[in-house]
Amino acid sequence: MQMRREALPLAFLVALWAAIYVAAISSPVLLDDSDAVHAEAVREMVLSGDWVTLTINNGIRYLEKAPLMYWLGALTVSLFGLAEWTVRLPVVLGHLVLALLLYRMGTRFWGTRTGFYAALVYLTSVGPYAFTRILHPDGILTLFIASSFYLYLQVVYEPDPGRKRIGRLDLRCLGIYAAVALAVLTKGLIGIIFVGSIVFCHLLLSGRWEVLKRLQILPGLVVFLIIAAPWHLAAGFANETFFWFYFVNEHFLRYLDLRYPKDHATMPLWLFWVLLLVWVFPWTAFLGELARHLPRSLRPPTRAAQLNVFLYTWVLLIMVFFSFSTTQEYYTFPVLPALALLLGQVLARLESPEGADDHRRAVIGLAVFAGCCLIAAIGLVALAWLGSATTEAADLSQTMVPNPDRYLITFGRLQEMTPATFGHLTTIIHQTAALLILGPLAALLASWRKRWNLTALIFALMMVGVLFCYRAAMLTFEPILTSKSIARVIELNHQPGDRIVVNRIYELSSTINFYTGLQLSVLNGLDGNLWHGSFYPDVPPIFLDDEAFGRLWKSPQRVFFYIGNNDLEAFLARNPGFQYLLLAESGGHKLLVNRL
Repeated sequence: MQMRREALPLAFLVALWAAIYVAAISSPVLLDDSDAVHAEAVREMVLSGDWVTLTINNGIRYLEKAPLMYWLGALTVSLFGLAEWTVRLPVVLGHLVLALLLYRMGTRFWGTRTGFYAALVYLTSVGPYAFTRILHPDGILTLFIASSFYLYLQVVYEPDPGRKRIGRLDLRCLGIYAAVALAVLTKGLIGIIFVGSIVFCHLLLSGRWEVLKRLQILPGLVVFLIIAAPWHLAAGFANETFFWFYFVNEHFLRYLDLRYPKDHATMPLWLFWVLLLVWVFPWTAFLGELARHLPRSLRPPTRAAQLNVFLYTWVLLIMVFFSFSTTQEYYTFPVLPALALLLGQVLARLESPEGADDHRRAVIGLAVFAGCCLIAAIGLVALAWLGSATTEAADLSQTMVPNPDRYLITFGRLQEMTPATFGHLTTIIHQTAALLILGPLAALLASWRKRWNLTALIFALMMVGVLFCYRAAMLTFEPILTSKSIARVIELNHQPGDRIVVNRIYELSSTINFYTGLQLSVLNGLDGNLWHGSFYPDVPPIFLDDEAFGRLWKSPQRVFFYIGNNDLEAFLARNPGFQYLLLAESGGHKLLVNRL
C-alpha cells in the first residue's frame, strides 16, 4: 500500500526531471572553457585506457581534478559512444538520484509532503539546471554529501540499526564513510571538510557527544581509505610532484587565493550570498516563511526543530567557509539540498491544518514575488525593445563588450551584454516575460484560494517553460560560447602534418580540441590548465611565443590559427606585415591559415 501511494509522486518527479534535464541533454553543444576541458579529459581517458592520470589536449597531464566524474563519463562513453549526451549523462542522472534522495530524506524525517516538495524545489530551481549546462562535478559532490548526512541523521535519531548490521558493524555508519570517500574522489578534500565540520558543529551545538560512540570511527576510516586512497597513491606514484600540486596548490593555496597560475577570479562577497536567491528561484517566494522553521534555541525540545538546526548548520557553515576564500557561483551548490528540505517543510506546512495561521503571510510574500517578477519582465521587454530599435549588428558577438577578465567567473560573460544583445533575443525574452508574469499571478490566485498544492504545481510547470527559454538563449549564444563550428571547418580542411595554433589560453578554444581530436599549440598561453602538465618531459613543443610562431607561419607546414577579433588587432600591431588567409569566422573569432 505504501509503495502504491508513493508511485504517483515519484513518477511525477521522474517525468519532471526528464522534461527538464533529459530533453536538454544533447544541447547546447559543449562550451569552451571548463565544459569542454572536462569532456576532453573523459574522451582521452577512453582512448588511452589510463584511468589514473587525467590528460587533456592529447596527452598533457591534467592533475588538478579528482577523477570520479571522469570515470563515470568514460564509462558511459565506452558504453554508448562519444557524444555530448554521453559525457553529460552521469551528471544528469546524479541530479535525479539527488532529487529522489531528498524525497526519501524529507519523507523519513518530516513527512511525505515535505519529501515531495523538497525534491520538486530542487528539480525546478534555476541553480541545479544552470550548473548542469556546464560539466562540473559539484552536483555529484552534493549527492555524496547529502547521502552522508542522510545516513548520519539516521544514526543520531534512530539509534537501533535494526537489520542494517553485519555483526557489530552498523552499515549506516560505514555508508557515511563510503559517501565521504566518494565525495573526496569527486572533488578532493572538500568532501571531508564539509561533512566533518558540519557533523562536528552539530554535535557541539546539540551536545550529543554520545553519538561519537555509535559512528564506529575506526571501521569507518578503514572503509574510507579502501575507497579513497588507491587513486591518490597511484596518481602520486605515476606523476612526479602530484602530491604538492594536487593537495597544496589546488586545495590550500587555491582557498587562500595564492594558487599559481592565477587563472581564476572571485566575485564580490555580497553577490555570492545574494545569488542564493537566484539559485532557488522561483521558490524564493517562500524564503520569508523560513522564519517559522527557524529554531528558537540551539537545543530545541522537538525532533523536527533539532533536525532544522542541522539543516541551518549545513547551509551556514558552507557559506561562511567560502566567505573567507575565493568564490565562484557554483560553490554554493552543496547548500541547495538543505534549502530544498527547508522550503519543502514550508510548503508542506501551508497544506496542513497547522499552517492555517501562515496563509496570510505566505500570500503577501507571493504577491511581493509576483510584483518583482512583473518588474523584471517589464525590464527585459524594455531592454529587448531598446536593443532591437538601436542595433545594426547582424552578428550577436558584435553587440557584446569583450572583457576577458570576466571569463574567470562562470557566468561573467553576462556582464558583456548590451541592450543590442537583448535585441537579438527578442522572441525568447517575450516568452520568458510572459511566463514571469502569468506564472506567479496564477500561483498567487491559487494561494488566495488556499490551494497550495496547485500553487506548487504552477511554479513547477512555469519553470519547465523558463528553463526551456534558458536553453534557447544558450543555443542563440552558441557561436560565442563554443568553437564547434570552427572545429568542423578544421576537420574538413585538415591534412596530416598540419598544425593548429590557438591564441592565448587553451581553455578558451578547448572545443576545437574535443571536436577534432587534434592537439592544439598555444601562442603566448603557458597558463591555466596546461601549466603544470607543461613541465613533464614528454610534452611536445606546443607552447609558442611570437618569434617561434612567426617561424612556423612562414614554414612549408600549413598552420591553422584561431584568434579573437580584438586579439587579432593587438597581434597585428605587434607583428606588422603578417600575411594570412581568412578561412572561417564565427562568434567574434577568426580562423586564419598561412596557405590553402
